[in-house]
This record gives sequence, structure tokens and C-alpha cells, in this order.
Amino acid sequence: MKQTGVVVLAAGSGERYGHDKRLAAVPGKQGHEPMLLATLRAVRASGLPFIVVLRSGDLQWEQELDAIGVDWIACPEAHKGMGHSLAAGVHATQHWDGWLIALADMPFIQPGTYRAVADALNQHRIVRPVLHNPVTNKRQPGHPVGFDKTCAFELLQCSGDQGARELLKHHASDVAELLCHDEGIVQDIDRPEDC
Repeated sequence: MKQTGVVVLAAGSGERYGHDKRLAAVPGKQGHEPMLLATLRAVRASGLPFIVVLRSGDLQWEQELDAIGVDWIACPEAHKGMGHSLAAGVHATQHWDGWLIALADMPFIQPGTYRAVADALNQHRIVRPVLHNPVTNKRQPGHPVGFDKTCAFELLQCSGDQGARELLKHHASDVAELLCHDEGIVQDIDRPEDC
């Protein structure tokens, strides 16, 4: 049985947001909660194993995640860009057979979407969820993107601020689109008005 897990990238500085946007209050089932915790609640509800990548010295979040029993690692090179955090997360979970790369600022993705992407990795090398608009017939690619074990080496080479974008371009013919109706896959929080 393949083990696919979720790498939650939460090491960004939130400069465009103005302060630590992981603390931004987003609406949840029990009222408002910090964005990162809302994202982790959805990931945990998927039933998949997961790990959170923080930046070094992120003591508040290290303590918070320890208190709720969430595995995390600190990436010393996080300030150099998302690619470094992604590589660190994959390196820490090399025993997995596949990875879903999730972003901390996307708290509205449904747990079932994480499971669907993970399930699709059993048949495909790379899986990207796509929101289909039946009115316009347009497809909007979203997150999390899933990669199987054959992508491990290239994921470990990620650096800079591109994440896995170059890998997706290089292996465009291997990317399987997973049509879904979860608008959360395209809803990220970059500014306070996005909450």
C-alpha cells in the first residue's frame, strides 16, 4: 500500500500581507481561527500523514504545533524562497511514496480534495486539481499538486521562489488534471480582504 502525505509549506514571511498572515482570522466551523490552523484542520481531516515546514526560529508556531501534536520541521534556507522549503519537506519524508504540496495560505481546500489527489497518484506521476467552470467551460489549475516517488530527486532540487513550477513545465505531458468542484483549490489569502 502506497503512503502519500502532505507537505504544508508555512515558512513564508507574509510580506505582501503586512504581518504574519498565518495568524489571519479565517471563518471556520467554530468561528474564526488562524489561517494556518484552518489549513491544518482540513489536511488532518483528510486522514493523510502530513508535515509542516516552518522557517528557522519560528518559536511561536513550533510551540503551537507541538501543543496540538503536529509534526513540523524548520527550514534554515526558507528565506531564499518556497523551493527550499519544498525540498526540505520532501527530504524529511523520503519514506513516503508520494507528496501533495500544500500551501499554508489556502485554508478552504476540502479534506476530500486532498484524498482525491492522493488517490489519483496511484495511477499518475503528477496530479493537479483543476476547477472546472461549467458556464464558461474554463479550467483553472489549483493546489495541492501531487507528485509520486519518481519525482523525488527533482523535488529535492527545488530552490528559489518557484516551488515546483519548473518541474511542472518540464513534465507537462505527465501532469494529469483532476477535475473537481472545490473552489478552495484556487482561493489563496494574499491580502487581509481575502479572508
